[in-house]
Amino acid sequence: MENTNLVLAAFFGAALLLLAGCAAPIDNASSGNNATSNANPAQDAGLGGQLNLTFNEWAAPDKSITMQVPEGWQAAERQVDTCTVSWSVLDPTGTSSAYMNNEIIVLKSENARQTYKAYGMAGIDNAPVSGYLGAVQAVQQIIAPLTGASDVHITYNDTAMGQQFSQAVCMAGLAACDAQVFEAAYRRNGTLMRGRYFVQTYDFGEGSTWWINIWGYTSPAVDWNRTSPALEKVFLSAKYTDEWAAKCKNNANEAETAINEVVKSRQAASDKAAEAWDRYILGEQ
Repeated sequence: MENTNLVLAAFFGAALLLLAGCAAPIDNASSGNNATSNANPAQDAGLGGQLNLTFNEWAAPDKSITMQVPEGWQAAERQVDTCTVSWSVLDPTGTSSAYMNNEIIVLKSENARQTYKAYGMAGIDNAPVSGYLGAVQAVQQIIAPLTGASDVHITYNDTAMGQQFSQAVCMAGLAACDAQVFEAAYRRNGTLMRGRYFVQTYDFGEGSTWWINIWGYTSPAVDWNRTSPALEKVFLSAKYTDEWAAKCKNNANEAETAINEVVKSRQAASDKAAEAWDRYILGEQ
């Protein structure tokens, strides 16, 4: 994680990473038309129940990351700073996606907005203004309005996995940090959606901004059992290349290591999340 000045410098002249829906492809990013080349296809017959997908390795044009992406799905990546990227993978229907969005900036005041504009930061007019919030509150109060989501309900908060995630990403020296792993239901354009998220909010304490990282995958709730295995495979397959890792050793390992450690107990967590989802649908929570 960069210090404050380096983070600010990385954003000067660049658009903010406020995606038009976290499930949407990253605009103005390095992208590939489809994941149909650059790698060894692996047939996953019946993956996700009704899906029958062939996965291919997709490599970002800037040689930062590789992912296993189903044929016909759209992958995109954009560099945030010298050692950080954001990426997204969208299914052909445009409704299901896996993504890693680093870092969403939140201003603490309108005065901060004017200061950043004076430095020439593009896109600062769209940045939200709010005091620091924890991960769940940030999704409900910041991410949801930005992405057109409504009626956000946390159906299952995996506190054990959240503690592991927090230990991995909440570094010493931050003024504030919260990292949570949870499933949520929300509505977008009238459609009930379901998602699984790794969310971190953090504050360097410098007085003008704080930040949100949101990683995960989402789909229409009716398709979750069919699509989530494929989305999870994409999500867990994202890896920094050896070349990138050699340049950015600490940053390159951080996300991958954190996620891999946290998902070791995924099956037990998934069972509990499924039970919680059933209770949500039945109106019991």
